[in-house]
Amino acid sequence: MSDIVLCFVSLNLIAAQSILSLSIVGQHKFYTTLSNILGIGQVICGFCDLAHSPISRLISCTSPGAWIAALCVEHLYFRKGNFSLYNIEDWNVPWRLPLGAAALGASALSFALVIPSINQVWYTGPIARKIGDIGFEAAFVVTALLYIPLRHLEKNWRGV
Repeated sequence: MSDIVLCFVSLNLIAAQSILSLSIVGQHKFYTTLSNILGIGQVICGFCDLAHSPISRLISCTSPGAWIAALCVEHLYFRKGNFSLYNIEDWNVPWRLPLGAAALGASALSFALVIPSINQVWYTGPIARKIGDIGFEAAFVVTALLYIPLRHLEKNWRGV
């Protein structure tokens, strides 16, 4: 059995056992339990994403808003929404792909506004206290704005 299949089987069994036990315990606190399980599931999906670089795994585990913003800006701004600008032969050749530093940097820097904007069970930021949970939206907007100059720098530095 290959390592990837073993990883998927193991993590699926762990996830199923975790969800079953948490659902029994959390049946009276549904929203809190659901929020916590979704966060755990996002991390599990990121760890099983073995076909991509560690940088893309880190981005997909941090904030979906930041990750989606980087993807949208890359496709709509840098690739002009044209799928033919993607070189299909390069998908599995790491040195011909973008490093991902622009996406990682934009995502990490966006957390300066995301953290005060989130309203979670374990933390409520000052912005979230006043206007509600806007962490996803803040991550999306700030990452999109920061990704453009950082990606230009990355393209000049690496040429990809």
